[in-house]
Amino acid sequence: MAIIKRISSKAKPTKVVKYLTQNKKTEEKLISGKDCDPSNVVNEFNVTQELYGKTQGVKYHHVIQSFSPEDNITPEKAHEIGKELAESQFKGHEVFIVTHKDKEHIHNHLVVNSVSFENGKKYEASNKSLWDIKRESNRICEREKLQTIDLNYKARERLTSAELRIELRERTPWKKELKECIDFARNKSNSFDEFTKYLKENFNINTRMTNKNISYQHPDKAKPIRGSKLGASYDKGELVNEFARKKESINREGERETDSIQGNSRELSRSTSNVDWSAVRDNIQSDRNRVSKHFSDDIAGKIQRKVRGIKERTERIIGNSKSEK
Repeated sequence: MAIIKRISSKAKPTKVVKYLTQNKKTEEKLISGKDCDPSNVVNEFNVTQELYGKTQGVKYHHVIQSFSPEDNITPEKAHEIGKELAESQFKGHEVFIVTHKDKEHIHNHLVVNSVSFENGKKYEASNKSLWDIKRESNRICEREKLQTIDLNYKARERLTSAELRIELRERTPWKKELKECIDFARNKSNSFDEFTKYLKENFNINTRMTNKNISYQHPDKAKPIRGSKLGASYDKGELVNEFARKKESINREGERETDSIQGNSRELSRSTSNVDWSAVRDNIQSDRNRVSKHFSDDIAGKIQRKVRGIKERTERIIGNSKSEK
């Protein structure tokens, strides 16, 4: 299943080329160029832009084609698919193609010169052209018996161009961090109150709810962001449904526990229905009498021993007194 992402950059492609060609991520046979020399791609991009006087604005477009870990595909096969996609979708533009194999999912990087070497026109990075790339990627994957993406599926997470650039620099975007905190809090909570309290106490994330929406404020950001901007999983409607399901599950567990207690009570009642309670009371009273008598006898014995001790000491004192006279 090849997922397509596209970002645009006004920077020179020097840094992205250096990042993409790291030895730990790829190897020489997985680096190619369409209408350009991959070892001299930065200079060739610059020459084309200067030739047509298009050195301002967007310098290149970066397309990422990620295959599912479940796809039975080699890095070499993925690279051939990447080259085919570049030939089909970026006619008249130089494209630098690199396949990365350092992650569980193999993925292609296509760096496209924003200026056409044929006529100097700039590539139009519109929604239509993005969908064209996705449809062509799906067509190739279907031919190669690979998984395809549902183009009608509403993305449950949205990733902006800025976030993709940050990920390329191996840093965590603040929105990704925010979503991780939200996911953790929702797993620890059974209601909206618990959820918002957990976010505040553990992550210092403030939430604000209206009739239809929920907003989250990252502690490092001045303004909150709506849950719908993070993806469908983070909007109010999805959370309402999730906590409702949890409540229903808790109620069912409570009913089963109550039924179990009631069943045990009925069993205990049946097991004690034939007990002779009058005999039990007589035995208890008899035990109490024995304990009381034993206690009384013990006290009486202690008193008698104390009296005898006093009497003996008195007699010794009197006897001593008489003998002195």
